[in-house]
Amino acid sequence: MKMFIALALISTSGFAQTWTETFKLPEGTTFRARMTGFDCGTFGTTYVGAPENIRAQAVEFRQLAADKDLNKFLIEADYQGTDGQKCIYGVFLDRNRDTKTLDINHSEVKTTEGLEAGCESTRLFIDTLFTASGYEGSKRGLRYIAVNVVADTANDVCESGTVRTVFDRRLVPESDQMK
Repeated sequence: MKMFIALALISTSGFAQTWTETFKLPEGTTFRARMTGFDCGTFGTTYVGAPENIRAQAVEFRQLAADKDLNKFLIEADYQGTDGQKCIYGVFLDRNRDTKTLDINHSEVKTTEGLEAGCESTRLFIDTLFTASGYEGSKRGLRYIAVNVVADTANDVCESGTVRTVFDRRLVPESDQMK
């Protein structure tokens, strides 16, 4: 499984340098993947909208990063705080190979205005999504990694009860598309 995830997240060092990174993994970032959509537990080309609980908080997942050994992960997201500020959220996750989950270590929030207090309630909400999230790397093409944000719970977008945020290692940042 480590090989699948490694290949799913590999990017060239030149590509990796073009990505915006608010938070840093202490172990260093080797692999990155951009958020591409939500699915219902099966990789494919069909994506669903965000579940109501995520839409209500206006959370936009941006990217996933991993260390060289694929033991430490970081997911970044944006949302609007209660004072109108842009909140940038980072959740640090530890890979648990026995349970095949990414377990939350801690999370952080930053704003350019220094108004992090207005970001707290949504930070706590997102933390609950990543308490112990299942994950999967795609088999075909080793292109995607998916992390559960809803597991076996009734929701408004997936009959299966599982909603995953899908990250694609081959998405090119908009700034690189212009070149």
